[in-house]
Amino acid sequence: MDDDWEVEAPGKATPARRGASPKIMAAVTLVIVAVVSVGVYLVFGRTTATHAASKPTPSPSRAAPPGPLVLPFQLTDADGLEVDGAGDVYVSDSATNQVFELKSGSDHPIVVPFTGLKEPGGIAMDGSSALYVVDQTNRRVLKLPAGSTTQIELPITGLDDPHGIAVDSRGTVFVADLNANRVVELSAGSNTQSELPFGDLKQPYDLAVDDADTVYVADAGNNRVMKLAAGPSTPEALPFTGLNFPNSVAIDQGKNVYVTDLNNNRVLKLAAGSNAVSRLPFTNLVAPFELAVGGRGDVYVIDFHNRVLKLPAGYQPIAVGN
Repeated sequence: MDDDWEVEAPGKATPARRGASPKIMAAVTLVIVAVVSVGVYLVFGRTTATHAASKPTPSPSRAAPPGPLVLPFQLTDADGLEVDGAGDVYVSDSATNQVFELKSGSDHPIVVPFTGLKEPGGIAMDGSSALYVVDQTNRRVLKLPAGSTTQIELPITGLDDPHGIAVDSRGTVFVADLNANRVVELSAGSNTQSELPFGDLKQPYDLAVDDADTVYVADAGNNRVMKLAAGPSTPEALPFTGLNFPNSVAIDQGKNVYVTDLNNNRVLKLAAGSNAVSRLPFTNLVAPFELAVGGRGDVYVIDFHNRVLKLPAGYQPIAVGN
């Protein structure tokens, strides 16, 4: 994103480390052992070997797959999550009413200049790098063009606890309206919204859209993930089973689908075009509730501890019975 956005996030005290335990120093006794073997002679402390000692050839080692990283955000009530093509990460904090950006390779989040937010939720970015945020309590959707400090309120009305948001390749904006059990659509340049024909949604919490403009919804109250192709089509449930309040969904460039399974403390992946479901190797997750996938295949998750975790591409997923 443009450097004009860069306002340093206010400094916060570093939290105390948790789980630290006293170090135990072990006494080490040095034992000097004189070893005399065939062909080895000790003469006044000098050792002469008649044959060179053979050494085993070390076997090649494989690097361990990358594990999750904790990104350097200081958050009070993390909510929405987005990552752009450059690997910059955006997080909304519904307690401080701010949206933060962490540029790729940086350790210092900056504040994105949205104003007047009250409990900001879902975040999305379009093809022109404009950033969108769902202003939940104010029941509106705001857009901030790249490099601008002037936000625009979209003409979406009648929202009842909106949360998730996505933007397709044509600039159409989709909003998951949680309490109204619907997905609202606003085409680019239009002032007229419509409702997508998903049918009997229950607490649709989040959504995503792929490069073919297919919309995916985390239908949390029905414990399923729904898919609706662009144009005249019928919604279908994806073959995830055993979900317990799936409340965030994302899709990568290969059309693999990811979902946070909140009450099972896990993140699942459905391989494109198949029924093969695997679990991502995040460890010690507590109620993961927001998800994003970067262009390089890195997976980002927010959990209940207000951590933003990054699982770098190259991880080994774990197959699950499905």
